[in-house]
Amino acid sequence: MEWRICFNTGEVELVNNLNDTHTKVYVLLKMILKNVLRPRKKEITSYVMKNIVLWQAENNPQNKFNARSLFHWLHDGLKELKTAIVTQQLSYYMIPERNLKAASDLHAKQQSKWVADITDMMAEGPRVILRLPKIRQAIIASPEPMLWFSKMRMVLEMLWLERLNRFLSCGYWMVGESDDILELINILKVELLREVELRMLLEGSAVNGLNDIYNRIMMK
Repeated sequence: MEWRICFNTGEVELVNNLNDTHTKVYVLLKMILKNVLRPRKKEITSYVMKNIVLWQAENNPQNKFNARSLFHWLHDGLKELKTAIVTQQLSYYMIPERNLKAASDLHAKQQSKWVADITDMMAEGPRVILRLPKIRQAIIASPEPMLWFSKMRMVLEMLWLERLNRFLSCGYWMVGESDDILELINILKVELLREVELRMLLEGSAVNGLNDIYNRIMMK
């Protein structure tokens, strides 16, 4: 007769209490495992991904996990996965003394390939999610992006008109760089263009600076 300590119930409770960003990182890591790395003999499993996310949640303040930091933590998760593959070491969250990679039976050739693949994914930044078929299909099939870009263009046109009105009402020679309203318009313009830049990167578009984005979205 053999006995073992089982943490299934505790792990389920922990996962259920992860916040939205934790959960999304976990899901994206599992999708990367299935669609990009595609292990054949369970050299890496979704259980490894779960432990990476649990350690992220353990070692970092809760308020750092939000919608804006999603890709930061995905990048961090990929870095931890790469380290685990290189060192063949990943502590089990429930019993840190136990190494989850101790019996992974990972061959050197497969190890080198996965390290190279993960390095490439980390270099891609947010565009890494385009490697995932379900997400790529959802982006292409949805009409929402066109509506979103149309909205951004309309807001930028309104800012351009407001800037023009400022010049016309005050006179070109009286509006300088220190003008508070003009400065606010420029700040809003840059913030909007950065949002558009991130969206374009996510959808796989080539980006060549904010001026290029402004000219393209305004169709000049």
